[in-house]
Amino acid sequence: MNTPRKISNLTEYIDYINELTETGGNYLYRGQENADWTVNSSAYRRVFKEQPDATSSFLAESFVRYLIQIVNEVQLKYPTTYKGLSPLECMAHLQHNKVATGLIDFTYSPLVALWFACDDHVEKDGKVFVLENNTEKIEEITKINILHQELDVLFDMNQLRWHLWTPALDSKVVDTQRITIQQSVFLFGLPEVTPEMNIQEIVIPYQQKELIRTELENIAISEITLFPDLLGFFERNSHQHPYDLSLNE
Repeated sequence: MNTPRKISNLTEYIDYINELTETGGNYLYRGQENADWTVNSSAYRRVFKEQPDATSSFLAESFVRYLIQIVNEVQLKYPTTYKGLSPLECMAHLQHNKVATGLIDFTYSPLVALWFACDDHVEKDGKVFVLENNTEKIEEITKINILHQELDVLFDMNQLRWHLWTPALDSKVVDTQRITIQQSVFLFGLPEVTPEMNIQEIVIPYQQKELIRTELENIAISEITLFPDLLGFFERNSHQHPYDLSLNE
């Protein structure tokens, strides 16, 4: 991985992405609002929060046990909703509904990743992580038998293997409208993406976030376009969300 690169506007970002990537290459992007955060799953953060002093091997074991437990519990308590779904499909539904899971959201779109890195509600630099979708390191799920494997196989800490998966376009458990628009994909297998997986990190100074968000809105990358589903409507209109008074004019 190279030294993180700072950018200050949308044009500079696009120019750098073009410089960084190769024509015909396959890349994954993830934007995070706080540049200090590492790239890990929400399940790992939840487990780590409960056991901050545990060894890495113990945390890894706890991580897998948690994933199995949370899926088993929801299948037991809500069998009608989760009937016929594989453990991985159950987890995707949980992820969509804000449950801490082992899935890490990435996107094929550098612009979508930039939007997520530019959350202007916190005075922290944002960061975009760029990964090469290398088949030697990442196995894309393209066969039904792999999709239906048990979680202890898909999240085998001894294999040090990553998987890439996008739910089916006619999925009944995940809102594929949001996934399609955001060009989203799930990366999973290990609790955390280590620095050697990244080919570059791009830092967005917090002072520039509002400007870049405005530039992105000008090309139809906004909260309304990225979250067009009903859940997105609920989130945009919660008491915690800023309200645009100009809408009343």
